[in-house]
Amino acid sequence: MKPAPELIYEYRMSRERAEREAKERREAAYAAIPRLGEIAEKRRALAFETGLMVMRGEDPSELRNKVEQLDKEELGLLLSAGLPPDHMLPHYRCKACGDTGYLGDTIKRLCPCMKARILEKMYATSGIDPQQSFALFRADIYPDDRQRRIALRAKELCEGYARSFPACDPMGILLMGGTGLGKSYLLNAIALEVSSRGYEVYKASAYNLISAFMESIRGRGESPDILGPDLMIIDDLGTEPMINSVTRETLFSILNERQSAKKATLWATNRSLDDILSSYGDRFFSRLVAPRETMVLRLEGDDLRLRLK
Repeated sequence: MKPAPELIYEYRMSRERAEREAKERREAAYAAIPRLGEIAEKRRALAFETGLMVMRGEDPSELRNKVEQLDKEELGLLLSAGLPPDHMLPHYRCKACGDTGYLGDTIKRLCPCMKARILEKMYATSGIDPQQSFALFRADIYPDDRQRRIALRAKELCEGYARSFPACDPMGILLMGGTGLGKSYLLNAIALEVSSRGYEVYKASAYNLISAFMESIRGRGESPDILGPDLMIIDDLGTEPMINSVTRETLFSILNERQSAKKATLWATNRSLDDILSSYGDRFFSRLVAPRETMVLRLEGDDLRLRLK
C-alpha cells in the first residue's frame, strides 16, 4: 500500500496549514500576554543547556524541573485568559502522526489515518462499495433455507478466497446465477478485503470494460491495464456490446494473459454455461471453467432485491 503523490501533497499542505495557524495563535498570545513569550524564550534556552549537559554526561534533572515549572506557569496563564491548553500548538488532523502520514522514527510505517485515506481514494476510483462487506452480509433476507444455504456456502468460499489472497487455489472465481442473487455483493466483498491489505484491485462491469477498450481504439482514452492489477473483477459478463473483432478477442485476451501471468480474475454472469460457450467460443469457455484455474459457484433462488425494497 503506497500513497499517491497527490495524497502526499494533501498531507504536506495539511501539516503546513496547522503549523502556520499555530504560529499565528502564538504571536497573538505573546502580544496579549508578554509573559508567554518570555516563558518560550527561557524554555528554549533551558532545552539547549539540557542538551549540552546530556552530551557531557551530566545530570540535567534540575534544568528539567525548571522547564516543568515554566510549563505549569504557561498553562496557568492560558487558562486564566480563557484559552485551551493546546492553544499555541499545531492542531493536526491526526495527533498520532502529526499529519505526516507515517509513524516511527527509525523504521517508518503508514499511519492508520493514511491507510484509511488510501483506501478511501481507492474505493472512490475503483467502484468498490465499502458497505458491501463480508461483515455486513445478511443471512436473514433469504426466503427459504435452501437458498440461504447455497448463499452462505458461496459466502464462506469467497471469504476464504479473499483471506488467503494471493495464495489462493484456484486463482479465479466464476459466480453464476440469476439477477439479484448477490453475485455482485460477493465480488465487492472480496475486492474490499483484498484492497484493504494493500493489493491493487480493478473492478468493472463487462459493459464498461469493453466500452473503455472501444474508446481507446477510437483514440479517446487509454486502454485498461489488464496485467497490472493484482486482482481483476469483471461483473455482469454478457451485458457488454458484442462488437466484431473486439468483444470476444478482448475478453479472451484478458482471461488468457492473466491466467498465464498467474493473476487472479473474478467473473460474474447471469448467463448459463451453454450460453457462455455459444457466445464466446470454445477457447474462452475452456479456459474460463477449467477446474485448475477457476472455482465455479452457482447461486439459486428468488431475486433478493425485491425483498430489500
